[in-house]
Amino acid sequence: MAKYRLDEPVDPEVMLVGISSHVNDYRLCWALNRQLGINLVRREQDIVEPGARTEARFAVFDHTDADSNARFTLVNNHGDDAILVKEQRMADFFLVVDQAAALDAPTLLAQVRESEFVLTAFPLQIQDLRAGHKLLQ
Repeated sequence: MAKYRLDEPVDPEVMLVGISSHVNDYRLCWALNRQLGINLVRREQDIVEPGARTEARFAVFDHTDADSNARFTLVNNHGDDAILVKEQRMADFFLVVDQAAALDAPTLLAQVRESEFVLTAFPLQIQDLRAGHKLLQ
């Protein structure tokens, strides 16, 4: 009888920041763009998950830095009918940043916290989230 071994996937090298904000996603993007000096643009395709009544859609905004090729992604955690990452209900948004970015984690966190419309921002480890893979789509 053959034995199969499941290898764990390699953890992505990203910084993850949970953001609580009371504004719409486009206003938060505007504030983060000003604070971080980036240009987050909405993707054509949202993240789609099955909801209680209908499919829930979660807006995603991306920016790729020309110098370092680092990718910044802002993901909305609250859709019309569902929550994308249920274990982090208090986070309204997630900011996923490649390690290749010129910012280190404490500097990134401080700049996000100083951004207009951000009530609070907190660091997270993507490997600690069961649904963390959804943020990397």
